[in-house]
This record gives sequence, C-alpha cells and structure tokens, in this order.
Amino acid sequence: MIAFDQFVLGISLGYLFFSIAESIVHNYILHAKRRTRAYWPKLGFLGAYLRNSWYSHHVVHHQRTFRSNHVTLFDSEHQKEELNQFLTENGKNSIIFSSYGLRVGDFFEKIKYLCPHLPWIITVCYFGGGWFTLGLCIPLCFYIWIAEYVHPYLHFPYNQAINSASTLMRFVLRTQYFRLLTQHHYLHHKYSNCNFNLMLGADRLLGCHQSPNEKELIEINKLGL
Repeated sequence: MIAFDQFVLGISLGYLFFSIAESIVHNYILHAKRRTRAYWPKLGFLGAYLRNSWYSHHVVHHQRTFRSNHVTLFDSEHQKEELNQFLTENGKNSIIFSSYGLRVGDFFEKIKYLCPHLPWIITVCYFGGGWFTLGLCIPLCFYIWIAEYVHPYLHFPYNQAINSASTLMRFVLRTQYFRLLTQHHYLHHKYSNCNFNLMLGADRLLGCHQSPNEKELIEINKLGL
C-alpha cells in the first residue's frame, strides 16, 4: 500500500511540478526579455541553447509563422520558402524539422527539452524513492507527448483536426481538457504574456492565466477552433 501511495504521489506531484516548471520556463526563457537575453552569451553552450530555444518559439512560432491567424501556418509558399532559406543559411535546420516550433523534434531535441527540468526532477526523485520516481514518469511522458503530438492540433480548425487525427487522438480532441486548452493557447498567441501552460493548472497558481471574453470566444468560433 505504501508503494501504491508513493506511486500516486509521484503522478500527482509530478504533474504539479511539471506544470509549474513549464509555465516558468515558457515565460522567462521562451519569451525572455531583452535584458535576460543579454546575459546568455556569457553562459557558453547553455546560453546558445537558451537563445535557440527562445528564437524557435518566440520569433519563429509566434512571429514568423501564423501571421494571418491562429490556424494558418504560412500565408503563401513564398513566405515558407523565404523562412526556410533564412533558417538553413543560419544553421537552424532543427527549427524546420520541428515544424517551426509546433513540435519538440527528434529524440535529441526531446532530451534538450527536458534539460531545464533536470535539477528538480533529480532532487524530488532522490527523496521520493523508486515508486515515486516511477509515478513521476507518467506526467513526464505526458509533458513530452502533449508538446509533440497535441500542440499541433491546437492550431487546426476543430473539424480538420478530427478528420486528420488517429483514433486515440480523436478521443483526446473530444475531451473537455482539449477544449479548454484550445481557448487557453489561443489567448497565449494573441497576447504572449499569459497562458503559458500546455499542462493546465500552474498558470492560475502563478497569476498568469487569462480566460477568453465574449469577443475572444467569437474569434475562436470564427476560426473553427
């Protein structure tokens, strides 16, 4: 029974910790202010990693794609080719391979995606023990899975998402969690200073959650989300 309790605690605290860490990292790294970014060159390899993560998310995913609206990746093939050429010439092919920040990327990119979380993961697992660690692996996998596989569907009109999804993903897309996440993420792209979570919860705890008003709900419905 103690093992089961530790396992459940690992799941519960793991979700909470990942949600909190995701909100903080998303806010202060992926949307880092100029003053913060000014220190990154002093950090060597780590600074280069932070800058590339910021560039992929803040610049490419938020500014150089989805310019027209939340569900249109590029306005034209020329716009896509222009961005591809720029990224290739500047050694940023990994951003192309991650679908311009819509996905995490390959196995190596997933490992790098977890790097900011390693200090707290190692700490809580050390004190939590084996069963706690096993339980924490579930929200860890969910954290990767939702960023890699669910995030792209947040930028699809709902009917298109349902028609193109696998059987398992269609089940996910029909959940209340996904519907709330769609509204949540739409506002993040509209304002970028709120609603950082894909693992819902911590934005409310940290005071950076925003709910859609009536006008924004109309916008969301017009886009078919």
